[in-house]
Amino acid sequence: MITAITFNPAIDKTIWVDEINFGEVNRVGNFREDLGGKGINMGRILGGLGVDTNHITVLGRENIKTILEHFEHDSMKLKHVKIDGYTRTNMKIVEKSKNRTTDINEIGPEVSKKDINKLFDYIEQAAIDSNYIVMGGSLAKGMPVNMYGQIAAKYKDQCHIVIDADDEFLLEGLKGSPYIIKPNIHELENALDRELNSNEEIIKAAREIINTYGVIYVLVSMGKDGALLVTNNQAIKGEAMPVTVVSTVGAGDSMLAGFVYGLEQGMELQAVLAFALTCSMLTIGVEGYPKLELSKVMKVSKKAKVYNI
Repeated sequence: MITAITFNPAIDKTIWVDEINFGEVNRVGNFREDLGGKGINMGRILGGLGVDTNHITVLGRENIKTILEHFEHDSMKLKHVKIDGYTRTNMKIVEKSKNRTTDINEIGPEVSKKDINKLFDYIEQAAIDSNYIVMGGSLAKGMPVNMYGQIAAKYKDQCHIVIDADDEFLLEGLKGSPYIIKPNIHELENALDRELNSNEEIIKAAREIINTYGVIYVLVSMGKDGALLVTNNQAIKGEAMPVTVVSTVGAGDSMLAGFVYGLEQGMELQAVLAFALTCSMLTIGVEGYPKLELSKVMKVSKKAKVYNI
């Protein structure tokens, strides 16, 4: 089983426009609403691929009915802590003419110490039966900045811990020695406070993290430049796969979900990265957050270009 944790979920409202004209009236081409948050996105993909996946999250009681309907629609098993307020709504504005997405994210409701203790009770139970705990994104207001690090340190000997976060959440999470991290290139640069201008520099930076914190896999997503998978003794480059970009929303989450799936299935590392790249590519090519078909991902992944460097 895999447990997916989302501490600050959101209703993601995505609107498509030709171009934003600030200070003027802008006409929306079309829009959609999805339940979002990195853990939820990863769990949705893993569940769609046939992996037994459970979710743990925090939900505001004021709009909880709508959120639960989303979980039910996608057949996602859930344990949640109910708190005062609204689960946040995030606006994603996709400019088709510029192939650009602008995010306007709400902060979300605040949790209490009692809420956090209830979450840890759920995580304690889940860690017993889970091969992986995947989690990522921002933390709810009121949570300690080292929440990811606490979970990694406490449960890393029971199951594999996967973190997809940025800034201080990533830095603090690393202190718990997670099994996998998946920064994008900008998040990795921010974490190390320096620019990384070549594959060699990225590999060196990833191995600094591996040697310092005991991380096993560093998966670096690089947009149109593909992805780099780095371990202590191996580096694999995956080229970006050709696709007509509809929306980049959830692309990184799908990549990490595909990577975890490949490891869980015991694939060779090159095949794991190819599978992960394919999940990302198929997500980029559609609106919203898809449930991917395993047979299609397997077929398309055979076309991915991955190689040791």
